[in-house]
Amino acid sequence: MMMNGFGRMALAIAVLAGSTVLHAQEDGPVSSPALKAGDAWVFDDIEEKGTTGFAEHRLDLVIESVGGETMTVGIKPDGAPTAFQDHLVGADWSQRRLLNGQQSVTTQPFRFPMAKGQKWTVDFNDPTRRGNQLSAHIHRTYTVAGWVDVSVPAGHFRALEVVADGVDEAMVQMPATASASAMAVPGGSASISTAQRGGIGKLVRSTHAELYYVPGVKNYVKSVEEQYNTDNVRVMRHTQNLVSFTPAT
Repeated sequence: MMMNGFGRMALAIAVLAGSTVLHAQEDGPVSSPALKAGDAWVFDDIEEKGTTGFAEHRLDLVIESVGGETMTVGIKPDGAPTAFQDHLVGADWSQRRLLNGQQSVTTQPFRFPMAKGQKWTVDFNDPTRRGNQLSAHIHRTYTVAGWVDVSVPAGHFRALEVVADGVDEAMVQMPATASASAMAVPGGSASISTAQRGGIGKLVRSTHAELYYVPGVKNYVKSVEEQYNTDNVRVMRHTQNLVSFTPAT
């Protein structure tokens, strides 16, 4: 995506401001970001599934409003003529879900003030049926690993790395299946039919994620999330890299 002069200048200011603050804060905790309506980010988004699934696109994010403990973030494909789809998230970038009339945290990548060695956990049970999923349990343990250098399309940053490990479990309704095949026999062929009754099964995935938070950008500049099956074979990797950040005017 080509950036105009104002966009490049705004990004340069953000990077310089972030670098200045970053080195001053490495020995102390990082405060929560002063997020404002109009703050905007562009990310390259890559999703890999198994050994053959691959999708890459670019996403626009913009803060529509900020109020109290939550904010509204608009997301859409970069350059799409459609309107932003609004998402209600925590002011600390936590993901939430309305459950029994209350907002419940499902993932919390940052906990401010944030410093090296800090740890926290999120444990969330969702009894809501969603399609074939009957219920879900999400468990994450987050650890602030420390300051590292990271390069993304937006530039080179000094970032605070957060590592998350956990397990996702879901009870799912298994559909009934039927199949038929032909077998050669003397004088012709015979059809063999098999059937499998549906039932309830458990889907388990271990997860590992790395996020690189930059105070001057008010967000992560890179995130990598991976999921593994019970045989410890990776079934999914989701990567986001910052392309640009434009602070609200």
